[in-house]
This record gives sequence, C-alpha cells and structure tokens, in this order.
Amino acid sequence: MTHSDFPAQPSKESPGTSANKTAQGNLLGLLTAAFYSLFTLLPNSNSLMVAWPWVFIWQVGLLCPVLWLLGLLWQKRLRWLGAGFDWVVGLLLVGLIISAGLAPFPMQARWYSWAVFCFLAALYALSTWLSVPERRSRLLVAQGYLSLAFIVVSLALWVNTTLLPELAHLQAWQAYGVRLPFDFAIVELRNWAPVGHQNYVAGYLVLALPLLLALGIVQAGWRRSLWLVGFGLGLLDLYTTSSRGGWLGLLAMVIVTFGALLWRKRLPRRWLSAIGLASMVLLALLALTNNRLRLLFAGVLSGQAGGELAYRLIMVATGWSMGWSRPFTGVGPGGVPLLFQLHRPGWAGQQAEWAYQLHSTPVHLWAELGLWAVVVGVGTIALLAWCAIGWLRTIVLPTGTAAQTPSILIGCLFSSLLGYGIVSLTDYQLDNICISGTLVVFLAVLTAEFRDRPDSGLRAADDRQLIELTAATSNPLTPLRLHPVPFLPLMGVGILLAAIIWLIPVHRAWLLSSQGFAALSRNDVATFVDRLNQSHQLASWEPYYAYELGWNLGNLGLQASNPPQQQALIQDGIKWLKLGNQSAPNQEFGTTNLAWLLLNREPKAASRAFARSAQLIPAKRGVFYGLGLSLLAQKEAELAIDAITLEAVRDPILLTSPIWKLPGLQSLYEPVVRRVESTLTTLLEASPSPALAAQLHQLRGGLRWWQGNIVGARTDLTTYGTALSRVVLDLAEKQTIAPSFLADSSTGSATSRSGALVIAAWLDPAKRQTLLQQAWIVATHTDPPPKIIAELTATMARSSTFDQWLKQNAPSQTYRRERAGFSVLSRHIDGSIPVDFLTVVDNLAIAQFCKDWIPSFDYAPELDTALQPRRDALVQKVLK
Repeated sequence: MTHSDFPAQPSKESPGTSANKTAQGNLLGLLTAAFYSLFTLLPNSNSLMVAWPWVFIWQVGLLCPVLWLLGLLWQKRLRWLGAGFDWVVGLLLVGLIISAGLAPFPMQARWYSWAVFCFLAALYALSTWLSVPERRSRLLVAQGYLSLAFIVVSLALWVNTTLLPELAHLQAWQAYGVRLPFDFAIVELRNWAPVGHQNYVAGYLVLALPLLLALGIVQAGWRRSLWLVGFGLGLLDLYTTSSRGGWLGLLAMVIVTFGALLWRKRLPRRWLSAIGLASMVLLALLALTNNRLRLLFAGVLSGQAGGELAYRLIMVATGWSMGWSRPFTGVGPGGVPLLFQLHRPGWAGQQAEWAYQLHSTPVHLWAELGLWAVVVGVGTIALLAWCAIGWLRTIVLPTGTAAQTPSILIGCLFSSLLGYGIVSLTDYQLDNICISGTLVVFLAVLTAEFRDRPDSGLRAADDRQLIELTAATSNPLTPLRLHPVPFLPLMGVGILLAAIIWLIPVHRAWLLSSQGFAALSRNDVATFVDRLNQSHQLASWEPYYAYELGWNLGNLGLQASNPPQQQALIQDGIKWLKLGNQSAPNQEFGTTNLAWLLLNREPKAASRAFARSAQLIPAKRGVFYGLGLSLLAQKEAELAIDAITLEAVRDPILLTSPIWKLPGLQSLYEPVVRRVESTLTTLLEASPSPALAAQLHQLRGGLRWWQGNIVGARTDLTTYGTALSRVVLDLAEKQTIAPSFLADSSTGSATSRSGALVIAAWLDPAKRQTLLQQAWIVATHTDPPPKIIAELTATMARSSTFDQWLKQNAPSQTYRRERAGFSVLSRHIDGSIPVDFLTVVDNLAIAQFCKDWIPSFDYAPELDTALQPRRDALVQKVLK
C-alpha cells in the first residue's frame, strides 16, 4: 500500500509556492543537480576530476550552489539549518580558514577549502529550498532514481569491462590445463564502476541501499517492484565491490535497525528476531562466498590478517603523526600527499609508499585540520544522534500529516548515515562528488525536517526562522527579523570574485599542461617544454609540472644517441627536478630521479639525494643500491658495500641478478654477499622475536642455497623454510623427489604453486613446455608469452641440474619499474606515467616463479625496525 503521507503521485504545490520558484533559484538548483548527476554516473569520475577539461567542468558546477546561496541571501530568504548544526558549520568554517591560512602548503589548502565552502553552500541552499515540506519526499525519490541509475551503470560497466573479459581469460587458460576461479583478491577484478574504485562504489551503495528499501516500502504498485528490484541489484553491486568496509557498514545498519525496532515494539519481537537473524545469516553467507572476504575473516581469526590491514595501520600511524605535528591546525587541506612520506613510519617497509588520502575519514581530517576536526566531528555525530533519538521517541507509523516526510524515509536517512559512518572509518571518500553530494542531500532533508517539526524538541526558538534582513511577509517561507546585515550579499559576491580570480591561473596552467602532453604524444618536445614551462610559471606551487618536465627531459636524454643533445636534455631534466623538489621537498620521487640523473655527473650530489630518499622511504627498492653506486664512484668502497648490503637484506633477489657479471660490479659481489650473511647472523644473535627469527632464517637459508652452501641452508630451512624450499635443497643434492610434492603445493599461494610447476617441468621433460605455461599463468595471471616460454624450455634442456639452470642458464629480464600511481597521487592524470631511471636486470626464473625461495618481504616491520639504526648511521655519514 502507499504510505498515507507519501502519495504515489506528487501533489501540486500551492500557487503561492509556485510563484516563488524564481526567487528560490530553481534554475541554479537544477544546474547543481545536473552537475551532481553527471559526476555520479560518469565512468571513472574520481580520476577524471583531475584531468582537463573535467576539472574545469566540476569547478564550474561548484559555482552553481554558491550563486544559488547568494541569490537566496540577496532575496533575504536564506534559512538556518537549525538544531545546532549552524554552530558546527561555523566551527568548521573557522577551522578551515585558520588551518588553510597557517598551512605549510597554503595554495593547496585554498584549492581544497574552496570545494568545502561550495558544498556547504549547497547544504544551506538546498535546506532552504526544502522549507516547502512536499519537496523533501520528491527530492528523495529523485535521489532514489539516481541511485538506481548508478547501480545499473555500475553493473553494466563492470560486467562488460571486467567480468566477461576475465571469464574469457579463465576459459582460454583451461586449454593449458589451468583452472582458476574468479578471484576478488585481485584488485583489478573488483567493481570499480562508475566512480573509479571499489571502495567508493561501496560507500555510495551503503548510502543508497536503505533509501531504495524505504521507497519500496512506502510506495505501491510498479514503483514498489522497481525499488525492491533496485535494492536487490544494489546488494549484488555491493558484493561485486568485495569491499570490507561496505559489508561492515551494511552489517551495522542491520543490527542497529532491528535494535531500534525492538526498542519501539512496532512489530512482535518473535517476528523481528526471526527477520533479524535471517538477515544476519544471509549477509554472512554472501560474505563467505566472496573469497577476499573469506580470507580476511580467516586471517583475523588466526591473527594473521596481513597486508591490507597493515596498510590501514600505516595510514593511521602516518595520520596521527601529521595531526600531532600541528595539533591546533593540522597540516592543512591538501597537505597529506605532500607530507605523507615525511611522516610515514620507517617500519612500513614497501607498503603504502605514497598516498593522497589516509583511507580513514577521522584520521584524514585529524591530519589536515587537527583539533578542529575532532570538535566538528564529535559535534556533528552528537547532533545527529540527538536528532535520531528524538525521532525514535516521536515516531508515528504509518500516520502523519502531509507536511511531514514519511517516518520510514527519515529512518532510512539515519540508517544510511550510520552505515556510511562505519565505511568512513576504513576509507576517506569526501573528495567524490557523488558521495559528498549524497551526504548534502540527506543532511539537507534532515535539517529541514527537524527545523520544521514543532514537536521535535531539538531546536531553539529561532531555528525555524529565516535569516531575515528586512520585514516579514505572509507566505509559507515567511522570514522574521534577525539582524540587518545589508552588505552580506555584496561581501559574498566579493569573496566569490576573489576566488574566481585566484582560480583562473590554476585552470589556465592545467589547460596548457594538457596541450603540452598532447604535443609530447606527437613527439613535439619544444611545444611540450613551452606549455609545461608556462604552467609552472602560472602555478609554481604545483610540483607536478616541474616533475613531469624533469622526468620527461631526463628520460629523453637517456634515450638520445647524440651526446651534446643528451647532455642538454639531462641537464634540463636536473634543473626541473630541482625546481619540483623546491615545491615539494618531501617527495621521494623527485629526489630519487634527480639522484639517478646526477650519478654519472656529480656523484657526491647524487649520494646526498639518495640519502634524502632513504630518509623518506628507507625500504624503497633501488635507493640504497643507487646510494652504493654513487659512493663507489667516489672511491668509498666500504660505504658502498654497506649501502648495497642494506638494499640486499630487504630485496635479496638483487643478489640473483645477472648484473653482478658486469666488470664494474664483479669485485663487489663477494664482499656484499658476506656482509649480508653477517648482518643476518648478527640480527639472529640478538634474540629476535619468533616472527623476525623466521624471516631471518628464511633469508639466510635462501642466500646460502644460492651460494651453494646446502648444509648451511638446511640448518635454516629445515625448520623455517617452506616444503618447496626443502624440495629445492633435495634437488641440489640430487635426491629423489616424491611425485606428491606437486599435489601438496596445489593449495598454496600463487608463488608456491608456480614454483612447484617449474620443478615439475624440470622433472618431466615431455610435459615441460605445458607445465611452464601453467606456471606462467598461475604466477602472473597473464597469457604465457611464446618467446619467453621457448627460452625457459631451451635453457632447461641444456642444463644438467636444476641448480645449474636457475643459477647459470635461466634467461634474464630487463625493465624499469613503473610509478603506476604517480598521476592519481599527484592529482593530475593528463601527463606521462614515469618509470624509474634505474634499469633492473632480474633472473627471470627466480623473479617470476621462485620468490619464496629467496623471499623479499614487502611488509616486515620488525626487520625494518632492526635495520633502521644501520640505515640512519650510513645516511648520517653521507650527509655529514
């Protein structure tokens, strides 16, 4: 049935209300809604927000609510939010102004603060527009249709761009004898659409699902069916995101909703308990069918939650350090990516090397605003809780007046905010227009509803009054006198004009850089340099333009065959990287790439740059190796051995590289290997924890095996190694291998299974090529390249032992590591994606299939803590 105070067909507004539409700024409101809808449904919208021309489009969209607000203010029709929320907004505005004014990077702070001001303008303008009660339900229906469109677009894009191609790959790999399941543990397979990241999609769905369910309850006929089908598709969409935060938010909503219904005794307890238990069981079953969530639960229960929880722990530690460094102001809006590496803990290893947000809303806001975020956050939660309790005490179902929004819809809004509050603990998503816009819609409805409820008990005497500058009239939006401030609208226009004037060069710089990158794609280097140079002049506080110039010119120089041209390009690259480092002195990207360009020109300056990178990210692959090379160029052999030793302990696969056969490095190899083993032995003698001891034994055992010390390797690996590493030792001693080893490894990690398949390929020459193809698919999740498989097969065929193949004959691979997240983390995606200047040469078999035999731990906090004093001592020697 249709809810009595929520007609199936929209009721018509009174003539007096309709006459006020122009005065209410409906055109600007519609434009605001259009921009909000566009960036809700636009594929990959979160990334496109930092690409030209989309950055300009959404900034124009932000002007609409500001103009709407100024129009209401000029017409003297703006209303307070009421219920104490205005005080919270006032504190937030004061905190933003102080934080941005005192921020170490004030220009970035202004850019991000401007967006916050615009969303607050949207909240006030929309809340005022919702002073006509009938509009609230209609707005929520419109929001429901937008959410339905979001879900349909999300599923359609994910199915066509991710699910079907992956299923085709899995089907094709069956021809090689490999049967793999669809794996949500692979981040690329989770539902990113349309926002650009699975966590953002989940956050939006947690906000949307209660609304769809409520609309399905209060409306009748085909609309009910539509909403309920949309709710079901939304659950499916949430499942495809494989988001832990999303499922936790949904679980919290279910628990609290049924708890509130039990408290209010609206339905028999037996029925409510049965429905609640069934809902919990259904959610648990859905979660357990998702392999990523299943592995998470298993890891938590076993106390080995691993990488992704470690990632969040690093973010919390970094955010706490940022906020505590400036507790009264924070580091300022937009300061996180520029200061992240300065505050990142050294024990983080190779996890979370850079981030532009801290993956937890409370942590992120504390880092950027300090105590202002704490006060505003606690105040907002307290007021919403107070409103929710008041609503629960006065809830009337199903009757009500036509002037009120149905209680079920109000309840769904509280439920959505509760669920999203849980999601916000695990991610920061307020930079997404679709999510912040939805929060604005929900808060505007709630503030308008409680402002106008005579029985709410949550407002002061004037909360229902307009911000009036003159006398009152007698229509539904009648304003009453507050304080005459006739210059307030003009002051607002002045502030808006000042903001636009400040934004013009920022957007012009963005436009010019986009033109420059387009020119570079056509190999028009002169135009590229000219445009990026202009961009830097217009927005010199942006390190991105200087970094892109520096890296691209340096890269072109390294590829140039003409020596004078090469020198000129590299020198220009050095100049621009130095300028970028002036704008962002705490970015490892700039210091490391600068160091590599300086290595053959100014080795002492290169050493200092590498040392700075080592201070920022101590376990960054290649940094201590580069430092060692720069010290070697200065005839500091002992310090060079110390540096490369620190690199090899954290990335021991370096010691298996064919690069040590080069004449300039041959003499260093044996001293480095001895120093690495000595370091590991010394750390073991210091009575480490069982976890660290196991890692040290695995490292030393793998190193000893590589060096041919099988007896010493067995000492380490008999207790601490894997079953497969012991098989490798048996092969080294030419022992018979039990055929069951392959089956025993079939349920392990991808690395373990691929390693077992490589051993099987060695033992079974008749099936060698097929087994190597299977190993490649399992290890890389890509199609096996015929050329590489042929090389692997041929080198095996001419080897007399498995050890000889791995250590002497296995093919090598040469590549440069890509900075995959550089553009997104820089908040510009128009330009090139850099690759490190260091050319890596790997033993292909070890790097692809045998990582567990000489392990590199991306997250080993105890090991990094133990190594840190050695790193600090070496860096101090370099910088003295």
